[in-house]
Amino acid sequence: VIRGKLEGILDGVYPADEAHVAPVLEETYLMERLVEDLRLLTLCEAGQLHFDRTPLNLGELARQACSLFEAQAAEKDIQLKLVAEAGLPEVQGDAQRTSQVIGNLLNNALEFTPAGGEVRVSVHTTPAGVRLAVSDTGTGVPPSELAQIFDRFWRSDKSRTRQTGGSGLGLTIARQLVEAQGGTVFAENREEGGLRIGFE
Repeated sequence: VIRGKLEGILDGVYPADEAHVAPVLEETYLMERLVEDLRLLTLCEAGQLHFDRTPLNLGELARQACSLFEAQAAEKDIQLKLVAEAGLPEVQGDAQRTSQVIGNLLNNALEFTPAGGEVRVSVHTTPAGVRLAVSDTGTGVPPSELAQIFDRFWRSDKSRTRQTGGSGLGLTIARQLVEAQGGTVFAENREEGGLRIGFE
């Protein structure tokens, strides 16, 4: 796309105005995100990504993440809610990387929730530690494909087609970052419809 547009401008097929240059710039942003996602994933899989472990409150990280996505949710007419258990114990982890995981989960949920829907972030204790889940009211994923949801470039043709410029690596990166810190990820369809993805 980038090459074709630029060749068209050089050949005089398209004028070199904002209407024709802006889409080219947008494509470079998409490529930049893809390259960065692949770099991060490669470092993580090779065990070369540094984690600065400190005591974390997942409820507070979830609150911060939700505040960053409020505008995106409002723009899509989606209710964004946070339900965090009081008195959550701290966990050991990298604040920046864990926030990145929460952001990836929120972005994914907002991307596939229709207007008028809801995205809910819940944080609560479990016997194994602290569990954070992001639930949406989208179409969910066929049960036979749930096991593949964290695979590279996975997309469900029927229920989660590519609607944006995402790289298809967000959930893969989330899994790698969680597992590298000793956690586990999960994905499940909700009985009332939609998908729930999270980590513990």
